[in-house]
Formats: sequence, C-alpha cells, structure tokens
Amino acid sequence: MLTIKAVQPHSPELVDFLALPQKLYGKGHLMQSPEEEASLISGTHPLSPEIEVRAFVGYQDQQVQIRGLLTYYPVDGTCFLGYFESLDDVDTAKQFIAYIANQARNLGAEKLIGPVQASFWLGYRMQLSGHEDLPFTGEPHQPAYYPKLWEAAGFKLTESYLSNFYPKVSPTTQEAKLAKRYEAALAAGIKIRSPHKSDWTEVSLQVFELLNRLYRDFPIYRSLQGGQFSAIFEKYRYILDFSMVKLAYQEEKLVGFLITMPDYGALVYQKLNLFTLAKLLWIKHRAKRYIILYLGVDPQYLGLGSALSYPIFKQAQAREASAVGALIHQHTLTRHYAADLQGTSHTYGLYQLLL
Repeated sequence: MLTIKAVQPHSPELVDFLALPQKLYGKGHLMQSPEEEASLISGTHPLSPEIEVRAFVGYQDQQVQIRGLLTYYPVDGTCFLGYFESLDDVDTAKQFIAYIANQARNLGAEKLIGPVQASFWLGYRMQLSGHEDLPFTGEPHQPAYYPKLWEAAGFKLTESYLSNFYPKVSPTTQEAKLAKRYEAALAAGIKIRSPHKSDWTEVSLQVFELLNRLYRDFPIYRSLQGGQFSAIFEKYRYILDFSMVKLAYQEEKLVGFLITMPDYGALVYQKLNLFTLAKLLWIKHRAKRYIILYLGVDPQYLGLGSALSYPIFKQAQAREASAVGALIHQHTLTRHYAADLQGTSHTYGLYQLLL
C-alpha cells in the first residue's frame, strides 16, 4: 500500500524528497539542484510569487519510492508535474500520479503537463533516448523506464524535441557559407560582439526582452519579470565562457544572440569545494565540447543565425571542440541546422494528462 505525504519545509519528508535522486543515479548522471528544489518548496525561489507548489513523496513499508512536485499557476489554471523521480514500479507510479492528478483537478485544472520543473525557465521535457550516455549540462536526464511509468498512468506524448551532437569539424566544412552570411551581416551595419562578464546583468535583460518575443508561442512558456529572469540566470555569469557568446546589434538594439556554454556535465550540480572549483575553471577555459543553449534572431533578420555561428564555429575549430545543439523542438527549422555535420541525437518528450 502506497502512503503519500505532503512535503513541508524543514520536515523529514523534505529530507526524503531531496535524497531520492541520489539513490537512483550513478556518478556523473545526477543532475539535481537540492537548493533549487528546497527554495521552491519553502516559497523563497524568485518564481514563488507567481506560483503555488505542492510537493509529495510516496512510501512503501516506510521506504521512499516516488516523489513529485505539482506547480499551479493561478493566473490561468495551468498545472505542471515536475521533479518526478521513482523506482521502477508501474503500480506505484499509477497510484502516485492519480493522486497528483486529483490534486490538480481540485485546483480547477483540465490537464496536467510534464515533466516541467515548475517553469519553462527551470527545465522541462523527459529523455526518451540516450539514457546510457553521460548527460550534458542542462540535459533532461532520467532512467529509461520513466516514459513507461507515465504512459501507464495515462499520460500522452504531445511534443517532441531532440539534441544534435556535432563531432569535431574539419577546417573547411561549412566555412564558406557561414563566412558569407557573417560578411553580409557586417556589411549591413550589424555589429557582432561578445559581452564582458561584468556586463552580464544588462546583457541578460536585453536577451530576455528578445527571448520574451521569440518564445511566447512555445509550449508551456510563461513570461516573468526581468528581475526574476536576472536572479535565475545570474549563475551563468560564472560558468559561461563569454568569448563563446555572440550578440548582434543594429544601431545598439539587440537583434540576435547565440549563447553557448562549456559542457560541464553534472559537475555544476555538485557541492562546490576546491576540487570541483578547479575542475570547473579547467573546463571553462579548455572545454572540448560546447552546448548551444540559446539561439534567437529577430524575425526581420533571417539568416543572422548563421552569421552569429561563424565566429563560434571558428573558435570551436581552433580548440578542436565538438558541440551539442541542445533541446530543439522537432518542428523548428534549427533542427536541420548544419545537417551535414550532425552525428548522433538524443530525443525528449513533453507529456499531457487530461483530467
């Protein structure tokens, strides 16, 4: 018999909620921020003013088996299920998800969407392939049996995504095409440059303004205040290699951006000590793989994405580095970007349960 308990701040249930992922994942596979989870549950997260959260853990014979966090947006009645972790037991998952669904139904929701870690901005999607590989930084990553659990509980796959892996590229591949776009952009008066670390707060707000316009039609997208965005993305000031971030300006107005980050794997989720700090700094300046996190271009400047890619492409060549085009919606044009360079792919999904 599954016993489900609500999680309160500073409770034994919170300890169990935070501890379950550590029991499920091996070294290099744990992509958990206990601080983020605890702040959401305690109501101290930058997003807390906009949302209501209810966290639960399920026990069998007094042993924690499953967990999840229900996020409710009062402004439109949306409910998300995220931070889901479970042992491989279909009956347990069905009971637990039915309980969560009833909670969402009582809040007035008509559907439950997930996995969503409380917000578009904190992470979403379920990994459908590539589970055996070590995850790249920010990749949705969980045991291969999770889709089975969700589908048995009634969830249906509604959106599909993929990450394309680009092996080390040769000095000539794609260079002429990208260089042509780059030179055309400069000739049109567009300035392409990298920001300084000290300018990150200002730059991140410029990026946010453009992101807000470009991503508003994405599934599960919810806007937020500029201050909330800055608080959530402040950590990137310390882990980005700003030489691999490119911004495009037309008369000092941001019209495009390409943000790549060194792949730290799961290292950024580990407790910070002298050893992890040394490894982070080493990877930051000597990365052998970069993650293409965000690419955004004002619709009036089509083709600018290739122009932004050119200096990144050249630097990656010089460093003999590979890249990951991360978490692209299957219906967007960027999924075909540099198709001749693509190697393997990982796939992901977003699920929905009608209530």
